Amino acid sequence: MRVTSGGSGQDAPPSRSLAATARRAQIVAATIEVIAEEGYARATFSRIAQQAGLSSTRLISYHFGSRDELMEQVLVEVGTGAQRAIGEQVAAETTATGRLHARIEAQLRWIAAYPGQVRALYEISMNARDDEGGLRYGPEASAEANLTELEPILTAGQQSGEFREFDVRLMGLTIKSGIDAAIARMFQPAGLTVDECVREITTWVGLATRRLP
Repeated sequence: MRVTSGGSGQDAPPSRSLAATARRAQIVAATIEVIAEEGYARATFSRIAQQAGLSSTRLISYHFGSRDELMEQVLVEVGTGAQRAIGEQVAAETTATGRLHARIEAQLRWIAAYPGQVRALYEISMNARDDEGGLRYGPEASAEANLTELEPILTAGQQSGEFREFDVRLMGLTIKSGIDAAIARMFQPAGLTVDECVREITTWVGLATRRLP
């Protein structure tokens, strides 16, 4: 998960008051709750205002000029939070193997801890449309963001001799597919626990990438 546009409340310009920053955060949080519980189509300004306990939708349009702008900010806020949490775990490791396993584990644990935010990301990505009717974001953006984080780790592991030779992009796509499958398995009835998913994915990734004798 990677964010390349917009900004979070913590990065607000100095001219924005603390009250305005808090209000924006309140609106974004309410938007996430509505989308997670009722879906993208139901996340109107009216419904979001009700969820946030606001007296009027004007309090939303004052901070966000359009629904699209609000949805983009949700992506930015959620993506930034996930990226920060995952990045902290990865940065603590000194080897490519450690960074790869830490990234997989941190991503799965973040997803398990914030299912509402994950649902909001999915709903926006699969439903927000541009002026021509195409998906504004789509699953490809998420896939590319994951590859942008995975590929340097895989390349570094090959250069250090920790990993065998393989096509880095294909391996990155395979790892992402495995993580996606683990996510689906976690949220299925009687599914696997996050600990079980972490163990399974890191085990097979370790076997798939390790240097051969």
